[in-house]
Amino acid sequence: MNKFSSRLKDTLKDKNLSQLALAKKIGMSQGVVNNYCTGKREPTLDVLIKICKTLNESADYLLGLEN
Repeated sequence: MNKFSSRLKDTLKDKNLSQLALAKKIGMSQGVVNNYCTGKREPTLDVLIKICKTLNESADYLLGLEN
């Protein structure tokens, strides 16, 4: 599991948001979001921006560049 997937899962838990809810908000399937959470896939830059805006988190935090 990479830093992004770990931080994405933690952020979803902290914000009490399901993978399905995030998927709907960013216009993707729950399966794709699950792949991000398990580290099987990483989002494109456009999708990362949508995730950051939706979760109100910085890309630097989600990517593990800052704490």
